[in-house]
Amino acid sequence: MQVAKQIDQACRGSGFFLVSHHGVNVLDELFRITKQFHTDLTDEERWKLAIVAYNKDNVKQVRNGYYLPIKGKKAVESLCYLNPSFNNDHPMIKANIPMHEVNVWPDEDKHPGFKEFQEAYYWAAFHLSSILLRGFALALGKDERFFDDYFKKEDTLSSVRLIRYPYMEDYPPVKTAADGTKISFDSHEDASLLTVLYQPHVANLQVETPEGYCDIPSSDDCYLVNAGGYMAHITNNYYKAPVHRVKFVNAERLSLPFFLMLGYNSKIEPFTPHDPSAPPAKPAISYGHYFEKAMVDLVHKNGQT
Repeated sequence: MQVAKQIDQACRGSGFFLVSHHGVNVLDELFRITKQFHTDLTDEERWKLAIVAYNKDNVKQVRNGYYLPIKGKKAVESLCYLNPSFNNDHPMIKANIPMHEVNVWPDEDKHPGFKEFQEAYYWAAFHLSSILLRGFALALGKDERFFDDYFKKEDTLSSVRLIRYPYMEDYPPVKTAADGTKISFDSHEDASLLTVLYQPHVANLQVETPEGYCDIPSSDDCYLVNAGGYMAHITNNYYKAPVHRVKFVNAERLSLPFFLMLGYNSKIEPFTPHDPSAPPAKPAISYGHYFEKAMVDLVHKNGQT
């Protein structure tokens, strides 16, 4: 219960907390392999892997694939991949349900072992997140296994993003926030249940507080965790999704989030923690419908990442 109390304190405070002794022992390898991938990837490969927002030929890649840099406009680039269980025989793929896609990967001969490592990492991050949710459940006054029925390995919409922020001598124009801070990505809430982020070496995240935006430290061996918008919805904002932004730092760096999500049709009835008699303040909404709207809103607000 001590861990649950610490989660509760963090989520009702800044909204972020660090997780050590997490059992994921491949973070150094994750950083090395991802850095090498971005270094070796050619422009031709980027274009072939690009999501449909960039490459109109890739109509089946709305979420998964490569998010391109745009010369003179946008420097950040990333690869997003989804549930490795999604294949052409998956019932949600067969039914053409939105947000379900078969992952695309770079050529195995050019990037040997990359796909296998990343798929294994996906499940390691998924397992850690499921353990963290037990602490969240206890902190919210629920049974430790409360969340178990709402997300399964075979249908979770969870994703990994391998984000690269490059160092550039001639950096594209960056936005300046109202407080004068130069930012790479504007203020937002995550469209997840939980976000489990590995952000080593360079600190560039800031969280909104009553006193203004505050820097969040980086860590080479800990995960940074925060509740997402769906957690805020189902807890009637008892745990808010912290508003945060990416501060501009002209340095080569990686940001490697795992976004924990439910299944498309999963629906949790909103509740008021520690007050079971309180009526729900918000209507129940399936995770798929919540996520679709949240992603459209994010792109409209901050542009295509």
